Amino acid sequence: MAIRERKGRASPWQCYWNNPVTGKRECANFATWQEAEKHDSLIKHRIRFDRESFKMEAEEEDGQEHATTLESCYLLYLKEKHFTKKELGWQIDAMRYPLQKLGGLPLAEITRRHLEQLRAEMLAMPVKAVSTRGRLSVLRTVLRWCVAQGFMEPVEFPKLPPAQYERFIPPTPEELTAIMTVAAPHIVRLIVLGAQCGVRVGPSEAFRLTWDDTDLTQGLLRVHGARKNPNAPWREVPIRESLLPLFRQWRQEDAAIGATHLVHYKGKPVESIKRAWAHALRQAGITRRIRPYDLRHAFATELIACGADIGTVAKLMGHSTPTMILNHYQYVMDSQKRAAVEALPELFHVPNSMCPKKKALTREE
Repeated sequence: MAIRERKGRASPWQCYWNNPVTGKRECANFATWQEAEKHDSLIKHRIRFDRESFKMEAEEEDGQEHATTLESCYLLYLKEKHFTKKELGWQIDAMRYPLQKLGGLPLAEITRRHLEQLRAEMLAMPVKAVSTRGRLSVLRTVLRWCVAQGFMEPVEFPKLPPAQYERFIPPTPEELTAIMTVAAPHIVRLIVLGAQCGVRVGPSEAFRLTWDDTDLTQGLLRVHGARKNPNAPWREVPIRESLLPLFRQWRQEDAAIGATHLVHYKGKPVESIKRAWAHALRQAGITRRIRPYDLRHAFATELIACGADIGTVAKLMGHSTPTMILNHYQYVMDSQKRAAVEALPELFHVPNSMCPKKKALTREE
């Protein structure tokens, strides 16, 4: 199976493969290479893990009726949704075990008991609870889609496990300084964007930023929001006054080589920093685990420690609600609570009416 381009056609990109059941050559045409690549990934998954779906399609073409299963409906779900190649891979991975256990069942036969048993088995696996929660939420979304399409009646889904996120110690200012001293220029820029502007380090935000998204006159950075929060397609983050000269210097350097993205390597947009980040940590002599994403944690930690309110921190970071802040940074807020209590004025005189009364001793006692 492969993808080829047929020039001069309305849908020039063709994905073709051999049907593992019939042995016949089949193909599908698409307007863009990205769509063909996604379909190619889906066919590869079906050939490797779901050969029965080809058999069901062949039976359907021969006029044989068969019950609508979770597996067949999930394929329809994937075809309807416009997932990127990365999202498609995550979707397939999340549904792998549910399809192994329930994929062959007709949708009409799936009950809450099946779902509870599946939930118990997945929670018993050596996987983080938050990962299991994410996978179960995908299954819940697929079942709701099946109900909306009229493939099944609503089934009460068991409660998802609590999201117990792993807490990481954010990098300290001293550690960030050590990394920036030895890191490559594009890593230095990511540290500034993550730790000083709260930008998500990765393709969702930092790698997408271009100089068109900056307003150095007003000192603003317009960040295109991650798909996690569709209600906020972008947000404005103020750039610190002390950082504006640095941003202007970067802009002059990039204009000289024609670079359009804030984070680039020799003028070309960056897609991954895994090796460069690990190399910078080694050069800085840092042995503990620090993830690029922890730069955002450093941003939030320092803001909360300086007394910023939770709502403002959530908006700067692009969260739809302060819930994520409350879950991840409770340890910082505990120290803030202690500081607030210690700031109360001392009570040098307590009125008698507020003092506890001592009960008189009796002979019986």
